[in-house]
Amino acid sequence: MSKGSKKYSGFSLFEVIITMGILLLIAILVFPITISKTQRSKLESYATQATTDIYYQQQRSSLKGIDTGVAIQSDGYTLFDGVELLTATETQSKSLPSNVSITNISLTSGTEITFTGGSFKPAIYGTFLITNSTDTIRVYINREGLIGYEIL
Repeated sequence: MSKGSKKYSGFSLFEVIITMGILLLIAILVFPITISKTQRSKLESYATQATTDIYYQQQRSSLKGIDTGVAIQSDGYTLFDGVELLTATETQSKSLPSNVSITNISLTSGTEITFTGGSFKPAIYGTFLITNSTDTIRVYINREGLIGYEIL
């Protein structure tokens, strides 16, 4: 080596382009999976909130001895105190985002889950689905008062 000349080492342009291509390919493969899992997780959180709210109304009815219920609509649900939503003394509405809806409401009567004051068991029970464009979750309450959800 002559005096004053330096040998530089590093990556060639070809190596950098290949590395960037591999990283881009990995991102293209992982991004849709991540988005799908995020949407499913959000949908599951809506189902969890719905079951928690139904459980809350059940506990209030059982422990405080008051009539309570949950009225189910396609864009959300309403918690209420009283025999039915129309004659409720107190209400609290819960809305779902525009891309999420409630479908297939299958209750023993109408669209309201009701609890008679002092009772743990619901007077009206059944299932409904919470769905987005790709995933569906069934929320249920049975005649014994068991509340939960399952991913379909």
